[in-house]
Amino acid sequence: MASSRGSSLGLISLLSLVFVYFSIITTYSYDSAFVDAKPLNLPSTSSQLSKRTARTTAPAGALVVSKSPASGQYSTVQAAVDALPDDGSTQVIFIETGTYDEQVYIDRSGMLTILGETANTANYASNVVTITNSLSATAAGSDDASGTLRVHKDDFALYNINVKNTFGQGSQALALSAYGTNHGYYGVGFYSYQDTVLAEQGAQYYGYCYIEGAVDFIFGQHGFAFFQRSTIASVGPGTITADGPSEKGDGLFVINESTIEQSAAATEDLTGLVYLGRPWTEYATVAFTSCTLGSVINSAGWEIWSTSEPNTEDVTFAEYDNGGAGSVGTRASFATKLTSNAGYTAAAVLGSTWTSWVDQGYVDQ
Repeated sequence: MASSRGSSLGLISLLSLVFVYFSIITTYSYDSAFVDAKPLNLPSTSSQLSKRTARTTAPAGALVVSKSPASGQYSTVQAAVDALPDDGSTQVIFIETGTYDEQVYIDRSGMLTILGETANTANYASNVVTITNSLSATAAGSDDASGTLRVHKDDFALYNINVKNTFGQGSQALALSAYGTNHGYYGVGFYSYQDTVLAEQGAQYYGYCYIEGAVDFIFGQHGFAFFQRSTIASVGPGTITADGPSEKGDGLFVINESTIEQSAAATEDLTGLVYLGRPWTEYATVAFTSCTLGSVINSAGWEIWSTSEPNTEDVTFAEYDNGGAGSVGTRASFATKLTSNAGYTAAAVLGSTWTSWVDQGYVDQ
């Protein structure tokens, strides 16, 4: 019996060690630039919280942008971009903490990833890098030309950086002008008033981002954009989306599992003063799926383009499985209530190969 009891104790000790070992490797993760992103509202006891990690040093081979640049580093983002070879090679830029007052234009060939320094890669909340500019479309000559960040290329990824156009009311003024396919924006904050994010063409993914504006602040003509687990905040009365395809099937915006709310920067109560979208053309196609719609959303949900040009003839303005105070009420006659999200998933929007270029750490499968 003594021998049997000793064997049992040995087995129990071994099992205890195994349990501790797996607890440790479950609780802690390796420090890397790309990690699993998790929502902010997880319980504090969840082991998923520990999967967040800092990104405080540049990966090997990356160009570095700094407010106090050392030898071989750059003081502006544009200078680092201009230093990259235009040869189709894969390149990385790392930006240290600071506010960079400039306009950035990128058109080089080859994959480019720009990383912002952060204490928490999971989303935008801990961003400490900001690229900012103040320029209206009126002064610049076009919407695109006003953009603080103008990406005119395929194969691009941006992580944990705030992008702002501080012009304010009175004109279109873009934070982002995105012309290209296979774009990924992860934990990025976009700030403006009118026309904040232009997803103009190609397949684009926005994961765990923050997008702030008042009028048509997610818009485009030929883009296929999927917004996942993001916060979309209205700073004034108006419409969130303005989609303008030239024909049916020429563009699609889907906002999925995101929160629609009033921005803390709003200077008035926006209850019922915000619409999910209006049709830039009659072929506009936008869906909000599994979102939490705050009280800012008007009970009609959607709005016409204008009284003289409603643009509702062939519009698809759809909702599926939304909740929150803004999800109830009598919707506009041209709105659609879906019974499933078929046709509006990430694969449907971005294409069957989307998992090969979207960072899966910022996707809840």
